[in-house]
Amino acid sequence: MCVGSLFLSGLLPQEQVEKNYLLSLDELKPEYSAFHMIRYDWGSYQLDDWTEVIILSLATSMNVKDNPSSVLKNAYPLEDNFTLDSARASVENHEESDVFYVWYWHGFRVYVRALLTIMDLGTIRSFLIMGYFLLMSACTLMLAFRTRSFWPPMLFTAAILFVNPSVVSVLFQYSVCFYIAFIGILFVPHWLKHPERAPMGFMILGMATMFFDFYTTPLLSLGLPLLALLICQSYSANPPRAKAMLFQSLKLISVWFIAYVGMWITKLALTTIFTDQNAFALAWEDAAVRLGVVKETQYLFRYDKLTTIISAFKHLFDWPMLYAFCGVSFAAVLTMIILRTKREWYARGAVMLLVAFVPILWILVGTQPMYMHAQYQYRILAITLLGGMYFWLMAVDRNRLPDVKSLKSSERQE
Repeated sequence: MCVGSLFLSGLLPQEQVEKNYLLSLDELKPEYSAFHMIRYDWGSYQLDDWTEVIILSLATSMNVKDNPSSVLKNAYPLEDNFTLDSARASVENHEESDVFYVWYWHGFRVYVRALLTIMDLGTIRSFLIMGYFLLMSACTLMLAFRTRSFWPPMLFTAAILFVNPSVVSVLFQYSVCFYIAFIGILFVPHWLKHPERAPMGFMILGMATMFFDFYTTPLLSLGLPLLALLICQSYSANPPRAKAMLFQSLKLISVWFIAYVGMWITKLALTTIFTDQNAFALAWEDAAVRLGVVKETQYLFRYDKLTTIISAFKHLFDWPMLYAFCGVSFAAVLTMIILRTKREWYARGAVMLLVAFVPILWILVGTQPMYMHAQYQYRILAITLLGGMYFWLMAVDRNRLPDVKSLKSSERQE
């Protein structure tokens, strides 16, 4: 299905795609040298227009009629030191696509190319923003209706706000994993009704993440739907025991990871067999460096795990925000002490805390990528924030928290 969709997208009108590519470069030109939003010196507000141009180029260079192997090779004509002028010239002069990124699916070409047939980047961004916030709103409403409480949806929204959706929603690269995660969350009611189908759902999420976005923030499509499932189960009339939730979580994490890696190996195998590129050699060579199996002597500082974890969290808070967050956290701990709950609820919360730790484990394994690209990869910490907040919600006596039910009962008494 993935290879077929790539071939079909490559058959879309090439002239129209190229026309809107050139218009898109005009849209990018004013912001290309001033790529910070809201704050100049804060990485989490930084746009990545350099990668956006590469994404547009990959979609534009995909002419299946003339070069069928481009589907698997991920070929494009831009060098690392390209400028907007050279990016424009590459299409205007129909330069040969001689740069390959074969260890990555780049499945976003399917929808980027389809959108380029009818609009330029300015209009595309409007649709990306609307789609992002509509899906986020739908997830918030789903959590509200399934839990009959405003706490789970409110904490979910807070976790997303911490990772700057104003920046995420305008870029192809940043938004795609959020889209996949939000769509996964909307399937939670189905999985609650048919729990035997949840593993298939997480398998599809893992495959889709590898297909559309291998590298930016892949864990979002695992952690956010899983936490949504756990919190909805916890608020059900007959919540499962913590042990059952733990085994379920471990199973779904394993399924997602196997699907994620399996999809990657499938891509490498197809590319190696059907093209002149040795995808396996290139992929494993790159992975060895990124995972620290092979360390480049001049870049040993990129593998400092403590520094990298601190750097990732620093992108969540500047100093005033950190002080405010510490104050709220202190109040939350006091509330946990005062409004103590039953041991079984602490155990359920511990399962969510386990999910919250997965991004930390991910950073410890893949330290070098996070060190180099913390300005966008830090967004996997939305899972850590949400898991921590849901642990707090499980660790307090919710009957004593102000909530929708208590408000309704007080209105009836009046």
